[in-house]
This record gives sequence, structure tokens and C-alpha cells, in this order.
Amino acid sequence: MPRTVKHLPANHALKLVCLRGQWQICFQARGKLDGRQMSAWLREVDGAYFCEVGKECQVEDMPEVGQTNFFGDRFNLAIDETDDVGKRTRSLAGADNIRAARAAFEALVPEYANRRIILRDGARILLVAKGGKIEW
Repeated sequence: MPRTVKHLPANHALKLVCLRGQWQICFQARGKLDGRQMSAWLREVDGAYFCEVGKECQVEDMPEVGQTNFFGDRFNLAIDETDDVGKRTRSLAGADNIRAARAAFEALVPEYANRRIILRDGARILLVAKGGKIEW
């Protein structure tokens, strides 16, 4: 993969890509890395390699102009069900007030005891519950 790209793609080709909890604005490109042909996510700012396509945890469209929330959520704070690697599987609830969001999260923990749920503010994870217990 080239370390830099001279012409960055148009905004519609940019994606939010998550790898092990780290989000980057990326675009997809083909090239060679270690002698093999591959598709990779390159960082938008400098065109540097981020990860191979298919190895990422999650890919989201970039927010549209005027959209303030990370995943297009209705509320600033969101409660999501996720799989074990952190990929969002379903939106459960949300609030614009941290106290209301925390109360809703705590109320959902026993109901989703056999699943992993998170409380987040945009991309920032505030709380995680798994096995009916809040982990952090």
C-alpha cells in the first residue's frame, strides 16, 4: 500500500471505520502490501494504511451535513446492544440528559442480562454492562 495518496476521494466515499475501539475517517483503496494484492482502509488525512478491508470491527457512513450525532441517533446519548467485539446490533434507547440516560441504562441492565449493552455519547463509550452487571 502506498504510504500517501495524492488525490483523496470525494466525501461520499469516506467512511467511519472502527478497529479495536479506535475510529478513523477512511476510504477504501487497492494496492500491494507485503507482496500481496489487497483492499485496505486508508486514513483520510494522510492516506496512511489503517487496516485491511474485512478486518475492521465496524464501518459506518459519514454523518450527513447538519447531522450532529455519530450514528444518526435521535438523542445525544444512546444505549445500544452490541456483540462481544463491540459491533452495534441494535439501538435500545436514548436521551439528551446524562441522568435520564444513566437511569434508562440501569433499568435495561437486568432486562438484557444475557447480552452486552453500552451507554455512549457519540463514539465515546461511557458504560458497559454484560452478564447483568455494569463493568465500567
